[in-house]
Amino acid sequence: MNKKSIALSFAAGLLGGVISTYLSPQLAHAESQPPAEIRAQRFSLVNQEGATLGTFSFDAQGRPKILLRDQHGHDVWSVVGDHIWNYGRVDRK
Repeated sequence: MNKKSIALSFAAGLLGGVISTYLSPQLAHAESQPPAEIRAQRFSLVNQEGATLGTFSFDAQGRPKILLRDQHGHDVWSVVGDHIWNYGRVDRK
């Protein structure tokens, strides 16, 4: 390659970079500060396959409820208000 080809290649690359900066969509940026509060009526804990293995929610009477399930979807532990249930199906392998 001669010097003219190298200079032309460099100029084309530089011009392409400058043009792409103005024509490309804006990149998404993460928030610098996490939110101070997250509000919802229900939170679900899901595994990699999307199966719900836990929930933080309310029962029909409006009392807070936490429910945990095993990998097969069976209830293993829950609390509603001040009542705790342990279903005894925890696999400790």
